[in-house]
Amino acid sequence: MNAAKKRHIVPYLFVLPAFIIHLCVVTGPALSTLVMSLFDWNGMGNATFIGLDNFKEIFKDPIVKLSVIHNIEWLLIFITVPLILGFIVAILVSQLRLSQMFFRTIYFIPYVISAAVAGKIWTAYMNPYYGLNTVFDKLGLDKLADVLWLGNPKIALFSVAFVDNWHWWGFIMVLFLGALQQVDPTLYEAARVDGANRFQELIHVSIPGIRQTIAFVLIMTIMWSFLTFDYVYIMTNGGPANATEIMSTYIYKNAFVKYRAGYANALCVIQSGICIILYFIQKYASKKGGMEDES
Repeated sequence: MNAAKKRHIVPYLFVLPAFIIHLCVVTGPALSTLVMSLFDWNGMGNATFIGLDNFKEIFKDPIVKLSVIHNIEWLLIFITVPLILGFIVAILVSQLRLSQMFFRTIYFIPYVISAAVAGKIWTAYMNPYYGLNTVFDKLGLDKLADVLWLGNPKIALFSVAFVDNWHWWGFIMVLFLGALQQVDPTLYEAARVDGANRFQELIHVSIPGIRQTIAFVLIMTIMWSFLTFDYVYIMTNGGPANATEIMSTYIYKNAFVKYRAGYANALCVIQSGICIILYFIQKYASKKGGMEDES
């Protein structure tokens, strides 16, 4: 083997360990999920090939439809509230000089708290017998004191989304803040020379300057919204009466509670398909909106 071929092969040898790990941890299980979605399997015994029967059942299962609707509602919440809140606070914090690090740390702390810990704490806060309701009762806020934050099917999903948003928006804020600090200051100076006010600087300098970060956050939020699991499972386990059931919790229940691993694998395939479709829709919309380069 000559020197030129060796130089060509060496880079691939460095990548090979990571490729093998990815093959074993990601690619292999993904392919096995696709295969096992065609079987009737309880997760332990022998699997029976049933073809597309699992997928036929999915399209007749009312809880699957309900779970997808809840995921879409979750998605709509998280591509609006935390992004807007994170962006506004990032703009305000970026104007600070002496205390910027303090506020960045304070707002980011919820993100580093374990979901299991935060979920249990907020579940206690929302308990109608000893949580925030008792505080509202002492303050004379009777209507708030009577609210069942996790027990009312109409608001349970939004209560859990509030907690997850409390955990999530600080991370978004830090991403936006980092992106804003990379915008060329001379662009702001030029805008001021041309007579632009703060709002015009925001629209014509800040937002175009961080459009790549906005596109990245949107992609991440869309994928994450259909894969979310922890806070819903910890706080409501999909209840009450399936009011907070989402695809991930329903997959978990079928795999580890009902012992229908084959059906759960089929649900995983459907979930992955939805995520892929949403990803390409977002990519197309981002390019049309100028948030990503055409290249």
